[in-house]
Amino acid sequence: MRQLRIGRLFGTLAVLAATAPLAAQQKVALGKPLAETEESFTQISSVRELPSGKVLVSDSRDKIVQLVDLTTGTMTKVGREGQGPGEYSFPRALFGLPSGETLLHDMLGRRFLTILPDGKTGPIVDMPRPATGGPAGPAVAIGLNDVRGVDGRGRMYLQSSPFSASGTADSLAILRWERINSKMDTVAYVKAPSGTTASRSGGNFSMRIGGGKVWSPAEAWDVSGDGRIARVTPSPYRVIWYADGKPTGGPVQPYTPIRVTKAEKDAYLENRRRNPPMAIRMTAGGSGTRTEASAATGLPDPEFEETMPPFTGGPGSASVLGTPDGQVWVLRTRPATDKIPSYDVFDRTGALIKKVNLNPNSRVVGFGKGTVYVARSDEDDLQYLQRFAMP
Repeated sequence: MRQLRIGRLFGTLAVLAATAPLAAQQKVALGKPLAETEESFTQISSVRELPSGKVLVSDSRDKIVQLVDLTTGTMTKVGREGQGPGEYSFPRALFGLPSGETLLHDMLGRRFLTILPDGKTGPIVDMPRPATGGPAGPAVAIGLNDVRGVDGRGRMYLQSSPFSASGTADSLAILRWERINSKMDTVAYVKAPSGTTASRSGGNFSMRIGGGKVWSPAEAWDVSGDGRIARVTPSPYRVIWYADGKPTGGPVQPYTPIRVTKAEKDAYLENRRRNPPMAIRMTAGGSGTRTEASAATGLPDPEFEETMPPFTGGPGSASVLGTPDGQVWVLRTRPATDKIPSYDVFDRTGALIKKVNLNPNSRVVGFGKGTVYVARSDEDDLQYLQRFAMP
C-alpha cells in the first residue's frame, strides 16, 4: 500500500511542477550580528527564542542547556544531567510551544523535559512508544525518537524508523503527533537513505542508518510554522511542499555537480577529526533497551562520491531548516576553496527567492521573531551564538 501511494504522489508531482528556469534572486549577506555571546559553547545543537527575547541553547557535546540573555551577556544553566525530575541524559532539540513553554528532547531518555518561559524546569512528557516485538524491535522503538520539528500549534513532527520485522523500508513516513489527544497522523513520505542496515545476533542488535558514501544524494525535510512539510530532493533539486498530505512541487533548480577532489576529501576528514560525530549505541537486555551516546572514535576511512549533491541530506543532516513564517532554508554544498556558507531560501510555493551568505565558519541553528541565530566557530572550534535580523 505504501509503495502504491508513493508512486501516485510522484505522478501527481510530475503534473504539478515542471522544470522551470532559474528566476532572478536577491543575494544578501548577514553581515554584522546584532549580538553575540561572550562565553563559548562546544557544540550548539539547538536554540529556542523565548517570548522575553532570551534564548535557550542546548549543547549536545557538553550535555548542558543554558538560558542566554544576549542583552546583558548572562548565561544561566537550566536543569542538569541525570534521569530524574528537571534532568536530562542527552539534550538535543528545543521545541517552542504556543504557551511560551519549551520541550527539550532528551534523546537517550526517550522523553521531553518541559522548560517554562522563565527558564525553570517543569514536568516530564513521555514520547509515544510503539510495540517493540520482533527481530527489529529495538530499532522500531528508537524510530519514534527521531523528532524533527514543531509547528505554531505545538504539534510535533517525527520521522518513522527505517526498520521493521520484515526488513528495511524504501520510504519513511513523516508523522504528526498531537500530544493533547495522543493522535498520530502520517502527513508525508521521504525516500530512505542508502546504506541503511540492521542485524541481530542473540542479545546483540546493531543498526546503521545511511552509511553510504560521503556525499551520496539523500533527501531531507523540515516543518514550517504553519505545519507544512518542506521535502527537499537532490535530483532533481527542488522543494516539494506538503499541506494536508497533498504535495505541490516547486520549480526544478539548475545545478552543476561539484567534483570531489583530494582537497574536499582532506577537508572532510579534518572536520571529522576535529568534530567527531556522536555514536548512539543500543543494548537490549532483561531490563529493557538502554541507549548511550558518545563521540565516535576509530572510524574507518570513508568512501566518497565522485561529485557532491546540491545539499547534504540523510541522517543527522541540518541542511534543511523551516522558518516560523513558512519559508525553508537549504545549506548548499561547496568546494573546499569556498569558505562562505550559502543558503538557498525558498518561499511557500517552492520558488527560490534569495541566496543568503554567512560569514566564514558559521551555520544557521534556528530562527526567532524576525531573527536568525547562527553558531560561529573560532580557530579552537569553540562556538559562539550570534543573533542577526532576518534578511
